[in-house]
Amino acid sequence: MDRKEKFELYWIIYVIILFAIVIGATAPAVYTVGGDSSSVQAGTIIPNTAANEGKVIQGTLYAYQYYFAIKENGGGITSNELGSPFYYNIMVAHPGQYINLTMYSAPHMATANFYYPDYATHVDDVQIVPGLVQYAPVVVPNISGAFAFLNSEYNGPWFSYQEGLLLVLPYQGYMNPTDISEYIAQTHLAQTSTLVGDPYNPPIVVYNTTMTPSITLVANNYAMFNDSVPGPTAIVLANSNVTVNIYIPTPNNDHNFLYNYSTTGTPYPVTDVYVGIYAVWWNGSITPVKEVPIQYNKTITFTFNATAPAYLYGLITPVYYNYNFMKMSNTLTGEQTGYVMGLWGVILVEQG
Repeated sequence: MDRKEKFELYWIIYVIILFAIVIGATAPAVYTVGGDSSSVQAGTIIPNTAANEGKVIQGTLYAYQYYFAIKENGGGITSNELGSPFYYNIMVAHPGQYINLTMYSAPHMATANFYYPDYATHVDDVQIVPGLVQYAPVVVPNISGAFAFLNSEYNGPWFSYQEGLLLVLPYQGYMNPTDISEYIAQTHLAQTSTLVGDPYNPPIVVYNTTMTPSITLVANNYAMFNDSVPGPTAIVLANSNVTVNIYIPTPNNDHNFLYNYSTTGTPYPVTDVYVGIYAVWWNGSITPVKEVPIQYNKTITFTFNATAPAYLYGLITPVYYNYNFMKMSNTLTGEQTGYVMGLWGVILVEQG
């Protein structure tokens, strides 16, 4: 071995040792990042006193392809979505609380992201990497409303539908008109300045009138209500009689996650899912008001009295999607499957 070869060998050994030192020094920090009691007490974003005051919700988020499954406990909130221990694409909290969010990539999933832009305090932008535990200290706004978060990491064709809402409910009663005005003002400011053209902060439609509000939601060919994911946020008065009209055209193209494929490669519109209205209560529990099997090319009408502080509408559980054009999907040519949510949204209830 000549001098040059020895030098190259020494350099390689040096680089390997350097990598070993870096990995050894950082691995414990990476693998222990998470929403635990020490993170709450760190005092950087979540104050040291918040846990003692009962203001911290312990949250666990699993990033699937293409939806979030979230479990919460504490601060007067316990996850309970129709018999499931998880919420899908929503978090629930009260004003001024904190969500100590521990995040995982679901088994066999690609890297995802949790992006929550609360421009009044800070922005959470955290990669959710398979095999690692990640943490996000979510500062809950001091006003009631529905605040968007999303997956900003491309993890497949339907990644842009992986959006959610932080639903901030009052501790009791209904949403204060002052809060609603502030919520509308800051959302409008974001949509007309920093977030121009951003479809992930849904439009707000106000029905604060003594007349019976009639909300019309029309799905487009991309399976979005009124061209938004989530759909429009409606605001109605407490104890008003609300009518919700939902129209979904028959899916007929691959831009629509309700246009599915069988194992034989035959396309068909999904029929084994339910469309409905669901009450969200002060403790975070979700109960069905009314739900029916999905119907296409027909207006589905729901009528209810607004007695809960908020309601979800549409398809609030993930819909299985399998792209299998001409029976070409397999492990050799590639597979495109997952669960998608797009046809859903929220109704906020304002104090009359």
